[in-house]
Amino acid sequence: MPSSQTKWILVIIVIGLIAILVSYKIELSNVCSVRQLNIAGDEKRYEQTKDPQFCDALNSRISQFNDECKSNVEELDCG
Repeated sequence: MPSSQTKWILVIIVIGLIAILVSYKIELSNVCSVRQLNIAGDEKRYEQTKDPQFCDALNSRISQFNDECKSNVEELDCG
């Protein structure tokens, strides 16, 4: 049976690994190419729904993406 000290070491290692994975996942979601793919998918979804609120939110994301990633993705015509 493992000692109390061994259990705590394992707990600390597991918590550290979880923290590393979460940090990596958050960083990966901010990569410009991944964000552009998400926007493209949402543009397709907008074409199916034509929801004006979704369009406004998507245009805000596109504008922010263009500013942060030095890109030129066209905003949608919500009208």
